[in-house]
Amino acid sequence: MNRLTRTLGRVCNDCPLCRYARENPATLVGKLMNWHGKWCPAWKAQKLIAREQARNATDRPS
Repeated sequence: MNRLTRTLGRVCNDCPLCRYARENPATLVGKLMNWHGKWCPAWKAQKLIAREQARNATDRPS
């Protein structure tokens, strides 16, 4: 993952509105932000980072 993607992901991760939408996807804000995320590069980058972290967590032996 390149530096720009990581930076955009951090911006989205630090955004209070984005964080609220990820934690509450069933709310109106969550639904709007999910729609918004289809074309937002920061939202997409944050999703990629989250998937990568989840994959790394499952790959590590306990």
